[in-house]
Amino acid sequence: MSVLNKNIAIYKYFEEISKIPRGSYREEGISQYIVEFAKEHHLQYYQDDMYNVIIYKNASSGYENHEPVMLQAHMDMVWEKEDDCDIDFMNDPIDLYVDNGWLKAHGTTLGADDGYGVAYMLAILDDDTLVHPPLDCVFTVQEEIGLCGVKNLKADNIRAHKMIGLDSGGEISTCVSSSGGLRCQVDKSLIQKDNSYNTFKLTISGLLGGHSGAFIDKERGNANKLAFRMLQHLSDEIDVYLVDVVGGAKENAIPRLCEVTFACDTSIKFIDLIFHQIYKDIQIEYEHSDPNIIYHLEQIPQKSSYSYDLTTSKETINLMYLLPNGFKAKSMVIDNLTTISLNLGVITIKDNILKACYQIRSPMQSAKEELAYEIEILSKLFNASIIKESDYPGWNYEAHSPMRKLFKQVIQEELHEELIEEATHGGLEIGVLKGLIPDLDIVTMGPISYDAHTPNETMNLESFQKMYRVLITYLSKL
Repeated sequence: MSVLNKNIAIYKYFEEISKIPRGSYREEGISQYIVEFAKEHHLQYYQDDMYNVIIYKNASSGYENHEPVMLQAHMDMVWEKEDDCDIDFMNDPIDLYVDNGWLKAHGTTLGADDGYGVAYMLAILDDDTLVHPPLDCVFTVQEEIGLCGVKNLKADNIRAHKMIGLDSGGEISTCVSSSGGLRCQVDKSLIQKDNSYNTFKLTISGLLGGHSGAFIDKERGNANKLAFRMLQHLSDEIDVYLVDVVGGAKENAIPRLCEVTFACDTSIKFIDLIFHQIYKDIQIEYEHSDPNIIYHLEQIPQKSSYSYDLTTSKETINLMYLLPNGFKAKSMVIDNLTTISLNLGVITIKDNILKACYQIRSPMQSAKEELAYEIEILSKLFNASIIKESDYPGWNYEAHSPMRKLFKQVIQEELHEELIEEATHGGLEIGVLKGLIPDLDIVTMGPISYDAHTPNETMNLESFQKMYRVLITYLSKL
């Protein structure tokens, strides 16, 4: 049974795509639906081997000489549900309902991120009464797990040098910059030996953490860095032999927990005396930004049968202590915008190799490369190596944008509000597209929605309709 008015095209298409499983890596069904839509509407289309789709629509009468415009949204959604929800995401539709003008889903994520953008494009492609220039409607996959789909696109398949990104909401706000990213992994080989010393575990916990794009400038503690800070000071006093390290969960999340197991020939009382002094300093330094940091030291009753030798243990502790981390630079043009940062997100030991994984962020390619180079040189000093991968470009702020200038006018005329320019230190598909088409002129737009990636996700239906009217008005002026 429909919960939305199917006479309203954007409602109709949002409800239809909500019936199709479309989690990241599971976009084949929604991709085929969009291809069939193109065939039924006699529209030219392109589908690549990852299931990205581009649909091309000719200009309306009188607009044939206007420059093409790209509309872009991602097909995939985040699958999250409440503990008591028995949905089978692989087969069941999203169970939509309306609550006082807000669209929600029973027990799961709604998929407004980025279902609203997909619905907007389908509605525009379906309506031959609209006035618009030639359109390249780009539907991408795997955005939610690392912008993977958009990286597979080729510039030859896109005619447009103007773009409207449909993955940014808020009605009167538009994004003007995003950071690119680079994943960098430090590998340090360790030499295993038999162990006869007492074995201890240091745990750093209680930190706030957070997304490394949004919170890296908040001076929050990094559990990995704090753990090796304490070990560095301990190793100045005694010989420390590493046994294991488990720190952080994701490269793009500031680590909240780190556990380091080590062996040494001393008492827990002596170790705790040194750790406690460092901990008091840490408490003072993070009193206002991360006040609940906890350290815990325990002696493991059963000694570890092995540890890593003194030389490679010492090199590793020195390296982890010295490696850069955190906020590096801010914009001098946009208030409160971080422009360069790096996050030492995950540290593990596997097959006698310590792996320390970074997420480096900046809209400037040179800044990312310089940080990676700094890590590489420092690593070599301690007989470690680095691997660089998953490099994607950013979108640096451009003061002059004809698209944004016109969009400001439309927002003023249609909504009687001033357009707010916002920037993000996170990565966006727009950055990849900007790298693909360097002269791309971009605006972003969308309705009011909240709590994406959670079962509380909701979208305002009045705003959904309002911003569609703004979109078609804007297209008519391009």
